[in-house]
Amino acid sequence: MSLRAFTPSDAPAWAALTNAVLSRQTTPERLLEDDIRQDLSERPRRWVWEVGAGLTGVAHLYRFPFDPPGVLHAQVVVAPAQRGRGVGTALWEAVRAAAGATPLAADVADDDPVSLGWARRLGFARHLHRFASVLDLTSFGETPFTADLERAAAQGVTFTDLGGADTATLAHYLDFFADRLTETPDLAGHPRWSAAQVRAGLHLDHDPHPEWLVLATGPGGEWLGTSALVRYGDLAYNELTAVQPHARGRGLALPLKLEVIRRARAAGLRVMKTNNLSTNAPMLAVNRRLGFAVQPGAFGLRRPVGATSGA
Repeated sequence: MSLRAFTPSDAPAWAALTNAVLSRQTTPERLLEDDIRQDLSERPRRWVWEVGAGLTGVAHLYRFPFDPPGVLHAQVVVAPAQRGRGVGTALWEAVRAAAGATPLAADVADDDPVSLGWARRLGFARHLHRFASVLDLTSFGETPFTADLERAAAQGVTFTDLGGADTATLAHYLDFFADRLTETPDLAGHPRWSAAQVRAGLHLDHDPHPEWLVLATGPGGEWLGTSALVRYGDLAYNELTAVQPHARGRGLALPLKLEVIRRARAAGLRVMKTNNLSTNAPMLAVNRRLGFAVQPGAFGLRRPVGATSGA
């Protein structure tokens, strides 16, 4: 048994462990590609706990774009059968030493009180609550939302996407998207994302689908809102649905989301997922109307500088 730094050859075992414990769908290739795409100054740190030829625990220290500037995100994952043996503590000590005086953020499933208690003993405190919601695209039907589409059309609103858009239009969209992010509960008060960050979030440099970037356009051509779809394996992920503040209250969020649902179904994707803060009541209401089923969520945690660890 030993703690050591991650190597690329660990990627298959890392993906298998985190997929099993966290119900994710990452691949070894994507894990390595994500690391390579990071700026050298923000390249993540990874550690593994090795037993024989296998991994029973992993730790990850990285920059998460939804955390405030100057905060690093910490993740420790241990195989359920190996918990209570000091594996998590050893991995945590590696993370804490590497982070130094940097404040940390983390996530813990809201239906996992044992892990939440452990994180609290490490000095983390609950900061926010985020819900995941999923939609079965195979059984989805649009008929109940005909009136919503008619209401948007009566306002002269049309829905288009960026399929075939030129470079200038795409650049304008990246700015528009970044502006909308600053208006979300997740990123209000955070620095505005750069074009490079938006491109990365929308997978434009490694799995580009501009036709999955939908716009609601007013009668005069003004962009009123957007909904963006990306893909993780066979999972459709709604990265953002947002409407300009002055255009809210006009019933545009649901038709925008309906447009990306159409595109996901046309692509043969079977499930759509999205995440929302518990405080984002308007979007949670839209999701409920569309038939999204609320899944176990996650508590966002923060560990300030100087917090003590009782692990």
